[in-house]
Amino acid sequence: MRELNGVDCATKLNTALAKGLKSNGIQYVARYLGNSWKSMDKTEADAILDAGLQIVSIWETNPTNVAYFTKEKGILDAKEASSYANTIEQTAGSAIYFAVDYDAQPSDMASILNYFSGVRDGMDQSYKVGVYGSYSVLQTLFRSRDAYFYWQTTSWSRSNVADFNDILQYQHNTTLVGIQVDYNEFSNSAGSWSRAVSDAGSPQSAITTYTVQPGDTLSGIAARFNTTVGELVKINKIENPNIIYAGQILRISIKKSSEPAFYIINTGDTLSQIALVFETTVAQLQAWNGISDPNVIRAGQKIRVK
Repeated sequence: MRELNGVDCATKLNTALAKGLKSNGIQYVARYLGNSWKSMDKTEADAILDAGLQIVSIWETNPTNVAYFTKEKGILDAKEASSYANTIEQTAGSAIYFAVDYDAQPSDMASILNYFSGVRDGMDQSYKVGVYGSYSVLQTLFRSRDAYFYWQTTSWSRSNVADFNDILQYQHNTTLVGIQVDYNEFSNSAGSWSRAVSDAGSPQSAITTYTVQPGDTLSGIAARFNTTVGELVKINKIENPNIIYAGQILRISIKKSSEPAFYIINTGDTLSQIALVFETTVAQLQAWNGISDPNVIRAGQKIRVK
C-alpha cells in the first residue's frame, strides 16, 4: 500500500488550503514555477511554508511532444526556472523538476537527453536538476546521470516502477480539501525546500547511488558511507537486509553538514568516481588526504570526502 505524504496540484493555495493539506497528513506539496495561471508566487510559497509543508518546484510549459525537447530549449527553460526560483526565494540546494509530460517513445529519448543536457548547462548552480516522467524516461535519465532527482508518474509506465525514484505519483485527479490533486509517495525529501532549512543552517541530505559488488554486505556498505543498515533498508525498501545482490543499485543518503565526512575505499574504486559521488574534486580529495598520486589508493583506506 502506498504512503500518501505528498500531492501536486495546479490550484493556487492559500493559508486555509495549505493547513487543510497538512491536517490530512501531507508533508510535501509540488507547485509550478513561472508566469502561468497555475504558477505560485512568493505569497503562496510563504503560505505553504508557514503551514509547515515543504515545497517541490516544477517547471512545465508545454513538454508534451518530442518537438519540444531540444538543447536550446533546455538551456532557456533552466535559466527561466532558476530566475523565477530566485524571485520566490527558493532555498539553495533544492531541486527544480523539469517535466516530460507525455508517453515518450524510445525514438524520442535522444531528444530528451539533449534537452536535459541543455538544462544542466543553463541551470543556476544553486539548484539541482530533477526530472518528472514515465518509467522509461526516468530509466534513460538515470543511466545518463543528467538528473539528480527522479519523480515517476504511473501514467505511461505500464505498471513498471523504478526502484530509484525519489517520488512516485500513483493516483491522479483526486479531490482533497476541496481541490483536485495527484497523490504522491515520497521516499525522501527529494529536493524539496522550506525556509526552516535555510534559516537554521541545519544539515541536509543528498541522495547518491551505489552499485552492489560481489561480496558486499549491507553492514559493510553502511560503514563505508557513514550511514546505518536501518537507513539503507528504509530508503531502498529492502525486505530482508541479509539479501542483496551484485549489480543491485542502492540509494545512499549522504548527510551534508559542516563536519568532515569519511569514506572507506573499496576494491575497484577510483578517486574520480569518489569525487563524483561526494560532489567534490580529485584535487580536493588529494589535499584533504595527503594523496600525492591520484592513481594510487588502496582498498580499506579511510579518506576524508567532505
